[in-house]
Amino acid sequence: MGGSTHISVPSPGAAPLLPRELFWFCLLAPVPASFLLVPDLMALPLGLALQKIASTYIPFLGISVALLPAYLWALPKVLSRIGSRVARGLLHVVVVTAIAFVVSVVVRPLHLKLCGVQLSVMQFGVMCVLISYAMVFPSLWIQGGRVRAQVVEQLAMAQRQAALRAQLDALQARTNPHFFFNSINTVASLIPENPVLAERTLERLADLFRYALDSSTTRSVPLSREFEMVREYLAIEAARFGDRLQVKVELDPEAADLQVPPLLLQPLVENAILHGLSQRQGGVVELTARRVGTQIVIDVRDDGPGPGASAHRGTQTSVRDILERLRLSFGDAARFTLEEAQGGGCIARLALPCP
Repeated sequence: MGGSTHISVPSPGAAPLLPRELFWFCLLAPVPASFLLVPDLMALPLGLALQKIASTYIPFLGISVALLPAYLWALPKVLSRIGSRVARGLLHVVVVTAIAFVVSVVVRPLHLKLCGVQLSVMQFGVMCVLISYAMVFPSLWIQGGRVRAQVVEQLAMAQRQAALRAQLDALQARTNPHFFFNSINTVASLIPENPVLAERTLERLADLFRYALDSSTTRSVPLSREFEMVREYLAIEAARFGDRLQVKVELDPEAADLQVPPLLLQPLVENAILHGLSQRQGGVVELTARRVGTQIVIDVRDDGPGPGASAHRGTQTSVRDILERLRLSFGDAARFTLEEAQGGGCIARLALPCP
């Protein structure tokens, strides 16, 4: 298999908490707010009405000047240490309320001078707190949705990159001299003895190439489709090894519709053949998938010498690639293990969550 490239997925915590549109909201919102805070605004002379509108800008801009630095620098560091969503929400409420009330005390004299409406400290403070809630909490919701959408988009891009790498690795494996020439030699030896099987083997090779190419534009395929391609691969190897290789493939119908990354199982089956038949006259490779509770368990088993005991030494690149693709597709819900099988041999086991 080819070299592995680490793919990083962005963290929501790296994005700003408040959206850039909040700046324009602070500049535009005081105008409609003036009509709510000053009921007789339209009946006032133009100069006095403009003065009332200007007074409305005071709490909006004052709160913004205090809140934005807190949300740019201080709060992201604190929130990154808090795991509970309830605790994070309470922190937002406490911070916004405290900042808004302090700002109300500071800007109240200037606001009263321009507006002329005699509001008590508590009344003006409550008004500033409500203004802050109206600015911050919708902004947090909007920005949270935007960040989640960006993470989903970049995760999809990372999955496409992983699929492309798997495609290139698969093509490299298909076209390396060992596999390619052995397959061609197998077909050549079958032509005089069994031309039908020779033709079918060439068709299977073409199907494998086509599947590998298609995987670059496909994020997932049904497990049944993946099993079909593995059967084709095993059939080619069976034609090559003859009676030396015994294969068994079983797919539980309840697991057939699970969506998996394409070319996920072929490296495991290839490794099972390499390790299971290394320096041996024959061997058995089994591929099974079954539903166990809320998981689909996929086993690739060989009857070789077991984990770490094979004469064949790989680079572990395919295992790292599989772990990376599982993480991108299923997060922490997927598991991959290599175990010693009862009675000898090795089991590569995938435990994937059911949808």
